[in-house]
Amino acid sequence: MHDSLYRHFGTQNLWEEYTVAKSPIVEVTEIWVPDDCLSLPAVTESKTISTPDVDNWLDEPPARTFATGTYTRSARLVWVGEDRNRRRASPSAIVLNHLATAWGLEDALAYARGCFAGVSTLEVGERRVFTVAYHPKLAVAWSHSTACGTCAIVFAEGEERTDLLRILSSEWRGSTVAHPMFPGLLCSLVLAHSLDKTLAEIKAAVREVEARTGHHRFASRHETRPAAGELGSLSAHMSGCAAKLANGTRKMKVVEAVNDFLAQHASGTASSCVQDDPFSPASLALLRHRVAMQEVDTTYVQQRVQIQIAALFHLIAQQDNAIAFATASATRSIAASSLQDSSSMKMLALVAMFFLPGSFVAALFSTPLFAWEDAYASDGMGVATRPQFALFWAVTAPLTVLVFLAYSLWMCVQGRRERAESHNAIPLGSV
Repeated sequence: MHDSLYRHFGTQNLWEEYTVAKSPIVEVTEIWVPDDCLSLPAVTESKTISTPDVDNWLDEPPARTFATGTYTRSARLVWVGEDRNRRRASPSAIVLNHLATAWGLEDALAYARGCFAGVSTLEVGERRVFTVAYHPKLAVAWSHSTACGTCAIVFAEGEERTDLLRILSSEWRGSTVAHPMFPGLLCSLVLAHSLDKTLAEIKAAVREVEARTGHHRFASRHETRPAAGELGSLSAHMSGCAAKLANGTRKMKVVEAVNDFLAQHASGTASSCVQDDPFSPASLALLRHRVAMQEVDTTYVQQRVQIQIAALFHLIAQQDNAIAFATASATRSIAASSLQDSSSMKMLALVAMFFLPGSFVAALFSTPLFAWEDAYASDGMGVATRPQFALFWAVTAPLTVLVFLAYSLWMCVQGRRERAESHNAIPLGSV
Protein backbone atom coordinates (compact mmCIF):
# COMPACT_ATOMS: atom_id res chain seq x y z
CA MET A 1 0.00 0.00 0.00
CA HIS A 2 2.80 2.42 0.90
CA ASP A 3 4.60 1.62 -2.35
CA SER A 4 1.50 2.51 -4.34
CA LEU A 5 1.09 5.80 -2.49
CA TYR A 6 4.76 6.64 -3.01
CA ARG A 7 4.44 6.07 -6.74
CA HIS A 8 1.14 7.97 -6.90
CA PHE A 9 2.47 11.10 -5.18
CA GLY A 10 5.77 10.82 -7.01
CA THR A 11 4.21 11.54 -10.40
CA GLN A 12 4.63 15.30 -9.79
CA ASN A 13 8.16 16.67 -9.84
CA LEU A 14 8.61 20.00 -8.06
CA TRP A 15 12.37 19.98 -8.59
CA GLU A 16 12.55 19.92 -12.39
CA GLU A 17 15.03 22.80 -12.43
CA TYR A 18 17.59 20.46 -10.87
CA THR A 19 17.28 17.95 -13.68
CA VAL A 20 20.29 18.27 -16.00
CA ALA A 21 20.92 16.12 -19.04
CA LYS A 22 24.70 16.04 -18.67
CA SER A 23 27.16 16.72 -15.89
CA PRO A 24 30.86 15.73 -15.76
CA ILE A 25 30.93 15.47 -11.98
CA VAL A 26 29.09 14.18 -8.94
CA GLU A 27 29.51 15.94 -5.60
CA VAL A 28 29.48 13.58 -2.64
CA THR A 29 30.20 13.53 1.09
CA GLU A 30 31.30 10.44 3.04
CA ILE A 31 31.26 10.00 6.81
CA TRP A 32 33.58 7.48 8.47
CA VAL A 33 33.30 6.17 12.05
CA PRO A 34 36.08 4.51 14.08
CA ASP A 35 35.84 0.75 14.48
CA ASP A 36 37.22 0.49 18.00
CA CYS A 37 35.08 3.14 19.71
CA LEU A 38 31.91 4.80 18.40
CA SER A 39 32.21 7.54 21.00
CA LEU A 40 35.19 9.00 19.13
CA PRO A 41 34.64 11.75 16.53
CA ALA A 42 33.70 10.73 13.02
CA VAL A 43 35.60 11.85 9.91
CA THR A 44 33.74 13.76 7.18
CA GLU A 45 35.06 13.99 3.62
CA SER A 46 33.51 15.98 0.78
CA LYS A 47 34.84 15.40 -2.72
CA THR A 48 34.00 15.45 -6.40
CA ILE A 49 34.07 12.33 -8.55
CA SER A 50 33.74 12.13 -12.30
CA THR A 51 30.56 10.75 -13.80
CA PRO A 52 32.26 7.68 -15.40
CA ASP A 53 33.69 6.72 -12.00
CA VAL A 54 30.33 6.48 -10.22
CA ASP A 55 30.20 2.68 -10.42
CA ASN A 56 33.75 2.40 -9.10
CA TRP A 57 32.82 4.73 -6.25
CA LEU A 58 29.79 2.58 -5.40
CA ASP A 59 32.01 -0.52 -5.31
CA GLU A 60 34.64 0.98 -3.02
CA PRO A 61 35.25 -1.07 0.14
CA PRO A 62 33.48 0.10 3.28
CA ALA A 63 36.67 0.10 5.42
CA ARG A 64 39.49 2.61 5.34
CA THR A 65 42.58 3.34 7.37
CA PHE A 66 43.24 6.86 8.66
CA ALA A 67 46.09 8.20 10.73
CA THR A 68 44.06 7.59 13.91
CA GLY A 69 43.05 4.01 13.07
CA THR A 70 40.65 1.94 11.02
CA TYR A 71 37.31 3.46 10.08
CA THR A 72 34.11 2.15 8.52
CA ARG A 73 32.04 4.19 6.14
CA SER A 74 28.79 5.10 7.90
CA ALA A 75 27.07 7.41 5.42
CA ARG A 76 27.17 8.55 1.80
CA LEU A 77 25.50 11.77 0.67
CA VAL A 78 25.06 12.84 -2.95
CA TRP A 79 24.40 16.54 -3.50
CA VAL A 80 21.86 17.55 -6.13
CA GLY A 81 21.80 21.15 -7.31
CA GLU A 82 24.14 23.91 -8.36
CA ASP A 83 27.37 24.63 -6.56
CA ARG A 84 27.62 28.43 -6.54
CA ASN A 85 31.41 28.33 -6.29
CA ARG A 86 31.82 26.20 -9.43
CA ARG A 87 28.69 27.51 -11.18
CA ARG A 88 27.62 24.08 -12.41
CA ALA A 89 24.91 21.60 -11.46
CA SER A 90 25.28 17.92 -10.72
CA PRO A 91 24.64 15.09 -11.10
CA SER A 92 23.00 14.28 -14.42
CA ALA A 93 19.53 12.75 -14.47
CA ILE A 94 20.92 9.37 -15.63
CA VAL A 95 23.44 9.22 -12.78
CA LEU A 96 20.82 10.32 -10.25
CA ASN A 97 18.42 7.56 -11.31
CA HIS A 98 21.28 5.06 -11.27
CA LEU A 99 22.18 5.99 -7.69
CA ALA A 100 18.52 5.86 -6.62
CA THR A 101 18.21 2.36 -8.08
CA ALA A 102 21.42 1.17 -6.44
CA TRP A 103 20.26 2.39 -3.03
CA GLY A 104 16.58 1.41 -3.38
CA LEU A 105 15.40 5.03 -3.39
CA GLU A 106 13.44 5.16 -6.65
CA ASP A 107 9.98 5.58 -5.08
CA ALA A 108 11.25 7.61 -2.12
CA LEU A 109 13.15 10.00 -4.39
CA ALA A 110 10.10 10.50 -6.59
CA TYR A 111 7.95 11.11 -3.52
CA ALA A 112 10.41 13.63 -2.04
CA ARG A 113 10.50 15.54 -5.34
CA GLY A 114 6.69 15.60 -5.50
CA CYS A 115 6.04 16.68 -1.90
CA PHE A 116 5.83 20.32 -0.84
CA ALA A 117 6.65 19.61 2.80
CA GLY A 118 6.61 16.65 5.16
CA VAL A 119 8.30 13.44 6.29
CA SER A 120 7.73 9.78 5.46
CA THR A 121 9.16 6.32 6.07
CA LEU A 122 8.97 3.00 4.22
CA GLU A 123 10.37 -0.50 4.57
CA VAL A 124 12.02 -1.73 1.35
CA GLY A 125 13.39 -5.23 1.92
CA GLU A 126 16.23 -5.01 4.42
CA ARG A 127 16.43 -1.24 4.01
CA ARG A 128 14.49 1.46 5.77
CA VAL A 129 13.72 4.41 3.52
CA PHE A 130 13.00 7.93 4.79
CA THR A 131 12.22 11.32 3.24
CA VAL A 132 12.14 14.91 4.44
CA ALA A 133 10.87 17.62 2.07
CA TYR A 134 10.55 21.38 2.33
CA HIS A 135 10.08 22.86 -1.12
CA PRO A 136 11.92 24.75 -2.56
CA LYS A 137 14.76 24.76 -0.03
CA LEU A 138 15.45 21.17 0.91
CA ALA A 139 14.54 17.59 0.05
CA VAL A 140 16.31 14.49 1.33
CA ALA A 141 15.67 10.83 0.56
CA TRP A 142 17.81 8.25 2.32
CA SER A 143 17.96 4.57 3.08
CA HIS A 144 19.62 2.78 5.96
CA SER A 145 20.77 -0.78 6.44
CA THR A 146 23.20 -2.47 8.76
CA ALA A 147 25.43 -3.59 5.90
CA CYS A 148 25.60 -0.37 3.86
CA GLY A 149 24.88 2.29 6.44
CA THR A 150 23.12 5.47 5.33
CA CYS A 151 22.85 6.40 1.64
CA ALA A 152 21.23 9.79 1.02
CA ILE A 153 20.33 12.01 -1.93
CA VAL A 154 20.11 15.65 -0.89
CA PHE A 155 18.42 18.39 -2.94
CA ALA A 156 19.95 21.61 -1.65
CA GLU A 157 21.90 24.60 -2.89
CA GLY A 158 22.84 28.06 -1.73
CA GLU A 159 22.54 28.76 2.00
CA GLU A 160 20.97 25.40 2.76
CA ARG A 161 23.86 23.46 1.24
CA THR A 162 26.38 25.74 2.97
CA ASP A 163 24.67 25.19 6.33
CA LEU A 164 24.51 21.43 5.81
CA LEU A 165 28.21 21.24 4.99
CA ARG A 166 29.00 23.44 7.98
CA ILE A 167 27.00 21.19 10.30
CA LEU A 168 28.60 18.08 8.82
CA SER A 169 32.05 19.53 9.40
CA SER A 170 31.28 19.86 13.13
CA GLU A 171 32.52 17.24 15.52
CA TRP A 172 30.06 14.35 15.63
CA ARG A 173 30.45 11.12 17.52
CA GLY A 174 30.47 7.91 15.56
CA SER A 175 27.35 6.65 17.30
CA THR A 176 25.47 9.76 16.21
CA VAL A 177 26.35 9.71 12.51
CA ALA A 178 25.71 5.95 12.40
CA HIS A 179 22.13 6.48 13.55
CA PRO A 180 19.47 5.95 10.84
CA MET A 181 17.92 9.34 11.68
CA PHE A 182 21.11 11.39 11.31
CA PRO A 183 20.02 12.94 7.95
CA GLY A 184 16.70 13.88 9.57
CA LEU A 185 18.59 15.56 12.42
CA LEU A 186 20.57 17.56 9.84
CA CYS A 187 17.33 18.68 8.20
CA SER A 188 15.88 19.76 11.56
CA LEU A 189 18.98 21.78 12.43
CA VAL A 190 19.20 23.44 9.01
CA LEU A 191 15.53 24.44 8.90
CA ALA A 192 15.61 25.71 12.49
CA HIS A 193 18.71 27.78 11.75
CA SER A 194 17.07 29.15 8.59
CA LEU A 195 14.01 30.13 10.64
CA ASP A 196 16.24 31.98 13.12
CA LYS A 197 17.86 33.93 10.28
CA THR A 198 14.45 34.80 8.83
CA LEU A 199 13.20 36.09 12.18
CA ALA A 200 16.38 38.13 12.67
CA GLU A 201 15.98 39.77 9.24
CA ILE A 202 12.31 40.59 9.87
CA LYS A 203 13.08 42.00 13.33
CA ALA A 204 15.67 44.34 11.81
CA ALA A 205 13.15 45.48 9.18
CA VAL A 206 10.43 46.02 11.81
CA ARG A 207 12.79 48.04 14.01
CA GLU A 208 13.61 50.32 11.09
CA VAL A 209 9.93 50.86 10.25
CA GLU A 210 9.08 51.46 13.92
CA ALA A 211 11.74 54.16 14.04
CA ARG A 212 10.27 55.77 10.91
CA THR A 213 6.62 55.69 12.02
CA GLY A 214 7.13 56.34 15.74
CA HIS A 215 4.43 53.78 16.65
CA HIS A 216 6.24 51.99 19.49
CA ARG A 217 7.05 52.35 23.18
CA PHE A 218 10.70 51.26 23.18
CA ALA A 219 12.71 53.78 25.20
CA SER A 220 15.96 52.78 23.48
CA ARG A 221 14.53 53.32 19.99
CA HIS A 222 15.61 56.64 18.48
CA GLU A 223 13.43 58.09 15.74
CA THR A 224 15.10 58.73 12.41
CA ARG A 225 13.71 60.86 9.62
CA PRO A 226 9.88 60.73 9.37
CA ALA A 227 8.29 58.40 6.84
CA ALA A 228 5.88 60.89 5.29
CA GLY A 229 7.13 60.48 1.74
CA GLU A 230 7.71 56.72 1.83
CA LEU A 231 4.57 55.35 3.42
CA GLY A 232 3.63 53.27 0.37
CA SER A 233 7.02 51.57 0.08
CA LEU A 234 7.19 50.93 3.84
CA SER A 235 3.70 49.43 3.79
CA ALA A 236 4.70 47.14 0.92
CA HIS A 237 7.85 46.18 2.85
CA MET A 238 5.83 45.25 5.92
CA SER A 239 3.39 43.23 3.82
CA GLY A 240 6.37 41.33 2.43
CA CYS A 241 7.56 40.67 5.98
CA ALA A 242 4.12 39.34 6.88
CA ALA A 243 4.26 36.96 3.90
CA LYS A 244 7.74 35.86 4.93
CA LEU A 245 6.51 35.21 8.46
CA ALA A 246 3.75 33.02 7.04
CA ASN A 247 6.44 31.06 5.22
CA GLY A 248 8.39 30.88 8.49
CA THR A 249 5.33 29.46 10.22
CA ARG A 250 5.16 26.72 7.60
CA LYS A 251 8.86 26.03 8.09
CA MET A 252 8.37 25.81 11.84
CA LYS A 253 5.59 23.24 11.39
CA VAL A 254 7.92 21.17 9.22
CA VAL A 255 10.61 21.34 11.92
CA GLU A 256 8.06 20.14 14.47
CA ALA A 257 7.11 17.27 12.18
CA VAL A 258 10.77 16.33 11.67
CA ASN A 259 11.43 16.40 15.42
CA ASP A 260 8.40 14.17 16.07
CA PHE A 261 9.69 11.92 13.27
CA LEU A 262 13.08 11.71 14.99
CA ALA A 263 11.49 10.91 18.34
CA GLN A 264 9.34 8.21 16.81
CA HIS A 265 12.21 6.39 15.10
CA ALA A 266 14.90 7.06 17.73
CA SER A 267 13.02 5.50 20.65
CA GLY A 268 14.33 2.12 21.65
CA THR A 269 17.69 2.42 19.85
CA ALA A 270 20.94 1.87 21.68
CA SER A 271 22.20 5.40 21.17
CA SER A 272 19.02 6.90 22.56
CA CYS A 273 19.96 5.55 25.97
CA VAL A 274 23.05 7.79 26.11
CA GLN A 275 22.20 10.99 27.92
CA ASP A 276 24.24 13.41 25.78
CA ASP A 277 23.37 11.77 22.46
CA PRO A 278 21.31 13.94 20.05
CA PHE A 279 18.72 11.16 19.79
CA SER A 280 18.25 10.72 23.53
CA PRO A 281 14.88 11.81 25.02
CA ALA A 282 16.55 14.78 26.70
CA SER A 283 18.11 16.00 23.44
CA LEU A 284 14.89 15.54 21.49
CA ALA A 285 13.02 17.40 24.24
CA LEU A 286 15.53 20.24 23.81
CA LEU A 287 14.81 20.36 20.08
CA ARG A 288 11.09 20.49 20.73
CA HIS A 289 11.51 23.19 23.37
CA ARG A 290 13.58 25.28 20.96
CA VAL A 291 10.86 25.03 18.32
CA ALA A 292 8.26 26.02 20.91
CA MET A 293 10.30 29.13 21.76
CA GLN A 294 10.66 29.90 18.05
CA GLU A 295 6.88 29.75 17.79
CA VAL A 296 6.57 32.26 20.63
CA ASP A 297 9.11 34.53 18.95
CA THR A 298 7.36 34.19 15.59
CA THR A 299 4.01 35.14 17.12
CA TYR A 300 5.61 38.17 18.79
CA VAL A 301 7.25 39.37 15.58
CA GLN A 302 4.06 38.76 13.64
CA GLN A 303 2.11 40.97 16.04
CA ARG A 304 4.70 43.74 15.68
CA VAL A 305 4.46 43.51 11.91
CA GLN A 306 0.66 43.72 12.03
CA ILE A 307 0.88 46.77 14.31
CA GLN A 308 3.16 48.55 11.85
CA ILE A 309 0.92 47.61 8.92
CA ALA A 310 -2.06 49.12 10.75
CA ALA A 311 -0.01 52.19 11.71
CA LEU A 312 1.10 52.73 8.12
CA PHE A 313 -2.49 52.31 6.94
CA HIS A 314 -3.66 55.07 9.30
CA LEU A 315 -0.73 57.31 8.36
CA ILE A 316 -1.55 56.86 4.68
CA ALA A 317 -5.21 57.65 5.44
CA GLN A 318 -4.18 60.80 7.32
CA GLN A 319 -1.94 61.82 4.45
CA ASP A 320 -4.76 61.27 1.97
CA ASN A 321 -7.12 63.31 4.15
CA ALA A 322 -4.59 66.15 4.30
CA ILE A 323 -4.23 66.05 0.51
CA ALA A 324 -8.03 66.01 0.12
CA PHE A 325 -8.34 68.98 2.50
CA ALA A 326 -5.70 70.92 0.54
CA THR A 327 -7.49 70.06 -2.69
CA ALA A 328 -10.81 71.23 -1.25
CA SER A 329 -9.20 74.49 -0.14
CA ALA A 330 -7.73 75.00 -3.60
CA THR A 331 -11.12 74.22 -5.14
CA ARG A 332 -12.81 76.81 -2.93
CA SER A 333 -10.19 79.35 -3.95
CA ILE A 334 -10.74 78.55 -7.62
CA ALA A 335 -14.52 78.80 -7.13
CA ALA A 336 -14.13 82.22 -5.49
CA SER A 337 -11.89 83.37 -8.32
CA SER A 338 -14.40 82.06 -10.86
CA LEU A 339 -17.21 83.91 -9.11
CA GLN A 340 -15.18 87.10 -9.18
CA ASP A 341 -14.37 86.59 -12.87
CA SER A 342 -18.06 85.95 -13.56
CA SER A 343 -19.00 89.23 -11.86
CA SER A 344 -16.36 91.05 -13.88
CA MET A 345 -17.68 89.51 -17.11
CA LYS A 346 -21.21 90.62 -16.22
CA MET A 347 -19.97 94.15 -15.66
CA LEU A 348 -18.17 94.09 -19.00
CA ALA A 349 -21.33 92.79 -20.67
CA LEU A 350 -23.38 95.66 -19.18
CA VAL A 351 -20.81 98.18 -20.37
CA ALA A 352 -20.82 96.59 -23.84
CA MET A 353 -24.65 96.67 -23.91
CA PHE A 354 -24.54 100.36 -22.98
CA PHE A 355 -22.20 101.29 -25.82
CA LEU A 356 -23.32 98.73 -28.43
CA PRO A 357 -26.45 100.60 -29.77
CA GLY A 358 -24.50 103.81 -30.17
CA SER A 359 -21.61 102.00 -31.80
CA PHE A 360 -23.98 100.28 -34.24
CA VAL A 361 -25.71 103.55 -35.15
CA ALA A 362 -22.38 105.34 -35.55
CA ALA A 363 -21.05 102.55 -37.77
CA LEU A 364 -24.25 102.54 -39.84
CA PHE A 365 -24.28 106.30 -40.31
CA SER A 366 -20.62 106.28 -41.30
CA THR A 367 -21.37 104.16 -44.35
CA PRO A 368 -22.15 105.89 -47.74
CA LEU A 369 -25.80 104.82 -47.58
CA PHE A 370 -27.29 108.22 -46.66
CA ALA A 371 -27.40 111.52 -48.54
CA TRP A 372 -25.90 113.74 -45.82
CA GLU A 373 -25.24 116.63 -48.28
CA ASP A 374 -29.01 117.02 -48.84
CA ALA A 375 -29.64 117.03 -45.07
CA TYR A 376 -27.41 120.04 -44.64
CA ALA A 377 -29.55 122.03 -47.16
CA SER A 378 -32.86 121.24 -45.41
CA ASP A 379 -34.09 122.66 -42.12
CA GLY A 380 -35.47 119.36 -40.72
CA MET A 381 -33.73 116.48 -38.95
CA GLY A 382 -34.44 113.84 -41.60
CA VAL A 383 -31.88 112.45 -43.98
CA ALA A 384 -32.58 110.65 -47.22
CA THR A 385 -31.15 107.26 -48.10
CA ARG A 386 -29.21 106.34 -51.15
CA PRO A 387 -30.12 103.38 -53.40
CA GLN A 388 -27.27 101.35 -51.81
CA PHE A 389 -29.21 101.34 -48.51
CA ALA A 390 -31.66 98.73 -49.85
CA LEU A 391 -28.72 96.72 -51.28
CA PHE A 392 -27.10 96.66 -47.82
CA TRP A 393 -30.11 95.02 -46.23
CA ALA A 394 -30.67 92.74 -49.21
CA VAL A 395 -27.17 91.25 -48.69
CA THR A 396 -26.96 91.44 -44.89
CA ALA A 397 -30.31 89.80 -44.04
CA PRO A 398 -29.81 86.59 -46.13
CA LEU A 399 -26.19 86.30 -45.02
CA THR A 400 -27.26 86.52 -41.36
CA VAL A 401 -29.91 83.85 -41.89
CA LEU A 402 -27.36 81.64 -43.67
CA VAL A 403 -24.90 81.92 -40.77
CA PHE A 404 -27.56 80.91 -38.23
CA LEU A 405 -28.66 77.98 -40.42
CA ALA A 406 -25.08 76.74 -40.74
CA TYR A 407 -24.63 76.99 -36.97
CA SER A 408 -27.87 75.06 -36.33
CA LEU A 409 -26.81 72.33 -38.78
CA TRP A 410 -23.40 71.98 -37.10
CA MET A 411 -25.01 71.68 -33.66
CA CYS A 412 -27.39 69.00 -34.98
CA VAL A 413 -24.51 66.94 -36.39
CA GLN A 414 -22.57 67.22 -33.12
CA GLY A 415 -25.61 66.10 -31.14
CA ARG A 416 -26.10 62.99 -33.29
CA ARG A 417 -22.42 62.10 -33.00
CA GLU A 418 -22.49 62.38 -29.22
CA ARG A 419 -25.64 60.24 -28.99
CA ALA A 420 -24.03 57.57 -31.24
CA GLU A 421 -20.89 57.50 -29.11
CA SER A 422 -22.88 57.18 -25.89
CA HIS A 423 -24.96 54.38 -27.44
CA ASN A 424 -21.86 52.42 -28.52
CA ALA A 425 -20.09 52.87 -25.20
CA ILE A 426 -19.76 49.65 -23.07
CA PRO A 427 -21.66 49.89 -19.77
CA LEU A 428 -19.48 49.66 -16.67
CA GLY A 429 -21.56 46.88 -15.18
CA SER A 430 -20.90 44.57 -18.12
CA VAL A 431 -17.07 44.68 -17.81
